[in-house]
Amino acid sequence: MPLRRAFGAIKHYSTTRTPFVHIPKSNVYRFGDPNNASPIFHDLSWTVHEHEAWAVIGSGSGEKVTLFETLLGHLRITPAPPPPGGLFPVLIEAGRDSYGSLALVSFGNRRRASGGAFYDFSARYGAVREEDRITLRQSMFPETIPPEFPELEFLKEDEERPKGMSEEDRAAFDKLIEQVGLRHLLDLPIIALSNGQTRRARIVKAVLRKPELLLLDEPLTGLDVQNRPTLLEILRTLHAAKAPRVILGLRTQDPVPEWITHVAFVDGNKVVVGPKDDVLPQITHVDLRGDLSSFTVQSAPSNEGRLLVDMQNVKVKYGPREVLKDINWQIRQGERWHLQGSGKTTLLALLTGEHPQSYTQRHLHLHGRPRSRLPTPQIHSLTGLLSPELFDAFPRHAGMRVWDAVGTGFDGGYVPLGKESVGLGVLQPVSEAEIAWRVSRCWEVLEALGPAAWSTDASQGASSVRALTEEFSKRAFVDLSVGEQRMVLLMRALVGRAPLVLLDEVWSGMGEGMVRAARRYLREGGVGPEQGVVVITHWEEEVPWSTEEGVRRFRIDSGVGRVE
Repeated sequence: MPLRRAFGAIKHYSTTRTPFVHIPKSNVYRFGDPNNASPIFHDLSWTVHEHEAWAVIGSGSGEKVTLFETLLGHLRITPAPPPPGGLFPVLIEAGRDSYGSLALVSFGNRRRASGGAFYDFSARYGAVREEDRITLRQSMFPETIPPEFPELEFLKEDEERPKGMSEEDRAAFDKLIEQVGLRHLLDLPIIALSNGQTRRARIVKAVLRKPELLLLDEPLTGLDVQNRPTLLEILRTLHAAKAPRVILGLRTQDPVPEWITHVAFVDGNKVVVGPKDDVLPQITHVDLRGDLSSFTVQSAPSNEGRLLVDMQNVKVKYGPREVLKDINWQIRQGERWHLQGSGKTTLLALLTGEHPQSYTQRHLHLHGRPRSRLPTPQIHSLTGLLSPELFDAFPRHAGMRVWDAVGTGFDGGYVPLGKESVGLGVLQPVSEAEIAWRVSRCWEVLEALGPAAWSTDASQGASSVRALTEEFSKRAFVDLSVGEQRMVLLMRALVGRAPLVLLDEVWSGMGEGMVRAARRYLREGGVGPEQGVVVITHWEEEVPWSTEEGVRRFRIDSGVGRVE
């Protein structure tokens, strides 16, 4: 079945003269802002026609999503797009509910349902509770469960049974789920899926809702190289068929797909729009390869360091499905590694001791001891971690300051404890000298990775840097932008100088200045020769060090790992 016919017949509401999106020269404000407030976007003028394919590119943290929120009606446009067409002329002409016809899928934000408290993200690695056995089909596609198998449904109290799908919709679903490579995973526990697999499922779920416009923020983040072309081709086909129309949100360092014809570049409170070939030359890209030479590597990786990780014939299985097979890998102090491939999230959970099957391995040694003899809290104190799971799980209650969040990195916990909120110590109480060192380290990473490091104003004096840093340290973590939260959690991962540092999709959601500041710090002493670092990413250019500087690669293919 062609996708043009998928999920119902495609309606051509109007001629190409009528724009799909129309924002005249307007300012954009938050609802409730006073008349004299500075606009979020100044003189925004944006028109999208049916025959065009758009990408929104953001130079800073959260800028893409802010423009998407403008389309979703979450912000005030002044003057408002004129009647009768308003913001979405094509939909208004067709008598459609314009805002109800839009869907946003963002991969840079925390799941809304998670609330403000910490939740145990390690539960995804082992089905220890009934709800952990929920399959991908039960969780995201319950409408595909045959009515003759009601026992497969997992309904919450007072929740109605989902309606089934029409024959046409089911055929289209089957085709799409096959194209994104998820058919064989539908009846596996959702906690066993990788980040990339879960993200592809979220896109399918959004398409199932039949929106007229699908806004996809950073769809390529966390997606392996083999699946990127397939997903982009699917999105191109859906957009061409208007089933649904698609607008992509990309980072400045992301490649722009060939089928994209127009770009909206968000730079602060200005949005530059136009044909791709006209706008792209105006964008200063974060050249993740080219900027390596501008920073000095403080210390070269060593092959003589103490052994931090020793894996021999490590395996992970979920029933008959083998996720990892005979993994053999050693990580030493001073080494810099690039981890790639399907199964990397599971392997990361073994390194942090969070996977239940880490206890049952015949030879999994962490920090010189068998994992089974090493308490999990001690492993956390010896590991600096930033990952999508930790980002989603980290508590965001109102009382958590930036300083508190950074201070939890010393002991690897999630609640600020102890004097100066820098922890109590894991195996033994911290001394006054240790507390003083921890406080000093907090200020060091806050200055190196805080707002003073993102500023383009080179004239900042020492006093203004400290004032800006102190102000930032007192801000509520929950009130920060996505990029700022990720920077704070990077500070948390680095503050304790843990022997093992694990950085998974570290640049996701960060603005251009943040990326440069973080790469500079990592290369110029943010991690030392006594530390081993593993960067987990599908993008080779996101690794802060080059192969010429000693970076080694560990790749997993079909569950089998190898050193390259």
